[in-house]
Amino acid sequence: MKKYIYSLFMMILAVGGMISCSEEEGTNPGNDSRPNVVVYQFAPEAPYNADNDLLLRIAANSKVAEAYYLAEATTDKEAHIASMGKDGYMDYVIKNGTKIEGLSGASDSDVTVTGMVGEYIITVVAVNGNDKMATETTFTGLKWESIGIGMLSSSFFGGEGECEFYKASPVLKYKAIGPFEEGYDIVFDVADNNSVTVAQQAVYSSYGSYGTLYVSGNGALQSNKITVNLTFRVSAGVFGAFTETFILPVTEP
Repeated sequence: MKKYIYSLFMMILAVGGMISCSEEEGTNPGNDSRPNVVVYQFAPEAPYNADNDLLLRIAANSKVAEAYYLAEATTDKEAHIASMGKDGYMDYVIKNGTKIEGLSGASDSDVTVTGMVGEYIITVVAVNGNDKMATETTFTGLKWESIGIGMLSSSFFGGEGECEFYKASPVLKYKAIGPFEEGYDIVFDVADNNSVTVAQQAVYSSYGSYGTLYVSGNGALQSNKITVNLTFRVSAGVFGAFTETFILPVTEP
């Protein structure tokens, strides 16, 4: 049976959160003489998956009569551009893409694009009669695969335990599955020089009267071992920085 370190302790909370759309963002695409849009990216809220789904706020200027969007793998778009040119691709988006409802004149509209794995380009074409302009934004969707069971050692909680690990592609990330509480994973962003960043994320739902516990910090990946100095915090304050060690499965190169 999988061992969870959370069985060894009783403590903590947090403040943190999801990225959400501001009411003011995406409302000023400019006053161009031609139809034009500005595209803003946001991480979508549950039940969407921010690893593969993307919330777009599309803001139009007063010249836009209608607009369409299309999400394609980067390689597919590049092939289309090579075969039909930029003007031809705008017509392709209008024909094969999705019309953005409620977007006409100086206005904005939110759309959620889902299920993207790998490198994608989302193209938005603003139209006014025969006049049209394209705007694009990029997104890299992650594919996670289990690499087996490893170990972790926590100086904060004072214990050791087993943990399943996942690896992402095409961007290198590792994920420890519920190391302290089931349902609360930790994601490690790994740079080209093997430095590791842990963005603020919840690792424990509720501890005593404190509430959610969050961590953030930095470290390094070396010889299948991720060593990070994590700051543990709750809404009431910070507990300090602690060295946490995560050992990847021996089968992981």
